[in-house]
Amino acid sequence: MTTEAETCLERLDYLRNEAKKEIRGMNLNALNWKPAVPDTNSPFAIVTHMCGTEAQWLHEFVGGVAIQRSRDAEFAAKGSSVQELEALLDRTAETTRRILRGTSGDDLSKLKPPSPGREPVSYRWAVLHTIEHLGQHLGHLSLTKQLQRAQRK
Repeated sequence: MTTEAETCLERLDYLRNEAKKEIRGMNLNALNWKPAVPDTNSPFAIVTHMCGTEAQWLHEFVGGVAIQRSRDAEFAAKGSSVQELEALLDRTAETTRRILRGTSGDDLSKLKPPSPGREPVSYRWAVLHTIEHLGQHLGHLSLTKQLQRAQRK
């Protein structure tokens, strides 16, 4: 029987793999290109942010692993290759798998404040929020790629 955490891992793996498909074959310019519209980001920044979000909620909040995160730096991130992003996605996945494979349904029900002064949320909420957030950014990544292709025509 599949556990709840294993089902969540499957969804997270799916989202990361779809992000890999979106960036596959992009060159340096494509990875770092962003639409000339306020509040948009490059594919490199979007994927970097996806990993930062996953690390914050799953590695740190659920797993208790101290991370160093700068959300602003994620959105300013630039890189040199698809392989660099794939390696980041793989490292993020590896830590997430290690944490969630050891997480029971009872563990997912635990409550913890996400930050001082905020209402407690469950580990389950953090996992589901991460899945939702990665899905939203996967959509952003896909749309950015479509805009990029349209501009080249």
